Order: sequence, then C-alpha cells, then structure tokens
Amino acid sequence: MIKKFIRDHKVHKDIVAFSFFDYIFFCKPAYLFGPIAMVLVGMYLANFANGELVLGVSAININTLLFTLGLSLVFCCIFIKNEILSLSENVESRFGFIEKSIIGDKISIKTAEIIHNVLLGLGFGFIVGTSWINIFIVAAIYFSWLYVSSCHDDFYKSIVLFSLVAFCLLLSGWLYADNLFSNYLKLILFILLSIPYVFLFSSTIILIQFRINKTNSFIATFLIMIGFVIAYYNNDPVGATTLSVSLPFYFFLLFRGAERDLIRAVRYPIFLLNFFLFTVYPLLMIPLTIIFYLSKYYYWHRFNIHFPALAINDDYN
Repeated sequence: MIKKFIRDHKVHKDIVAFSFFDYIFFCKPAYLFGPIAMVLVGMYLANFANGELVLGVSAININTLLFTLGLSLVFCCIFIKNEILSLSENVESRFGFIEKSIIGDKISIKTAEIIHNVLLGLGFGFIVGTSWINIFIVAAIYFSWLYVSSCHDDFYKSIVLFSLVAFCLLLSGWLYADNLFSNYLKLILFILLSIPYVFLFSSTIILIQFRINKTNSFIATFLIMIGFVIAYYNNDPVGATTLSVSLPFYFFLLFRGAERDLIRAVRYPIFLLNFFLFTVYPLLMIPLTIIFYLSKYYYWHRFNIHFPALAINDDYN
C-alpha cells in the first residue's frame, strides 16, 4: 500500500513541481556514483598499499566529509557545464533517453551559469581548506573532463584523456590519504594498483560516449578482463571482485548486443563498485541510498521515467 501510494498518488507530482527539486537535480547528483567511488578507491588503495586496510570504517571525520562535499560540488559543476555546452552546441547526449534536460526547460541557461560559478567556488573552497594539494588535481579533472567531453568523434583521444581523468580521480583520493610523492616506489605502486580501475572507468566511457558496435564492445570487454587479471594478481579484493562480477554483463553486451545489455553494462559495474566499497566505508551507504531513491522519486513523478534503475527490462524506461 505504501509503495502504491508513493508510486501512483497524484500529490507527488505537485511536490516535485516545486522549483526546489529542479535546482537540486539539474546538478545530476545520481551521476556522482562514478567519480566519488573512484576517489574513495584512491583512499582505499593508499591504505591497502601501506598494509593498513581496515574494513568497516565507521568513524565520522569532518575533514573527509568536507573534502568529499567539495569534490561533489566540483563534479556537479562538470555535469552542469556539460549540459550547458551540449545545448549551446546542439549536441545530443548519448544517454538522452534516461532523463530530460532541465537546463533550458525548467532553469534558464543564465541562471544555470550563475549557480555553476557559485558551486564551483564553494567546491574549490572546501578542497583548499581540507587538502590544499588536491586543488591542482581537481582543477585538472575539471578542465580535462570538460575538454574531453567535446571529443565525440575521436575515439582514441577520448579514451586516453578519460584514462588520465580516471588516474587523477584515484590520485586525488590517494593524496588525501597519503603522501604519494614521498617515495618513488609508492608512485609505481599507485600506477600498478590503479590500472584495473582505470580500465573499468574507460570501459564505461566507451559505452557512454560512443555508438556501440562489436569492436567497441570487444575493446570494453577486453579491458575488463585484463583489469580483473591485474587486480587478482595485486591481491586487491575490491578491484578483483568488482571486475569479476561485472564481466558477465560485458559478455552479454558483446555477444547479444541489445540496448538493455548496454544499460546493464554501464549501470551495474558502477553499482557493484559502490557496493563493494561499502565493506570498507559502510557510511557511504547512507548518502548514496538517499540520492538513489530521491532521484527515482523525482524522475518518476516529474518526467514519468525510471531513473536511476537497476531492474532493466525490455521497457527499461
């Protein structure tokens, strides 16, 4: 009865019609699942490399919360700016079918630009106050991500640049947890431990950024397979488990190639990475669960679409 009330009662359409919800979700908080997970992986790898891995970290660190909030605001600004640029350049998003454009429809481009600038200033302010060395890494992520998002037709250039973005995301987390540059051996270890996650990130980008065909599906699947082997030999439990469980979804995409296989190959590995990170940072479950279900509530009652969704059928929207 409660589920039916939340799903079907008309009062919810009136609730999400308040502009407050539009201003929250034009920042695309559901898109944070990927980049924030990569930063947390960087923190996890720093502790893992030092032999100090502790599972079930439940202590609340204000500094870490502010650092993560600052990163989230900067990443939201990337999503906002990308949508503004796509509107001004009349570029259709590869995943346009999973959501509606809020900027230009519910919120003017000028207002979006002002909010972008305010959030960007706040985000960098939090980062400077909590981990000043990361200001350079996060700035590189911001500008590189915006630049590479415009490279829709250059496959290899996009993959190389997004791989660098992935390394920067992992590096920001590692630098927050440990001084990577104190020992050149740590830098080598960082690269070796990061490769599986960079391959996972790059595979996801291939599926999102480019038209899917057998060649692209094979490259993405191959990267996941190699990433799993490297993570396994690194004795990395989070990386090896995430990639091994994700691999079947890539096989379905490679051999069957249905649209629903594409959606699963993008969404499930992101979910799995966050899920296995829960074993290290269980408190991560709280904000991600709130974002997930609040996003489902908003997109369903505002636009009549199921997003984000993990149950993917033929009628996935």
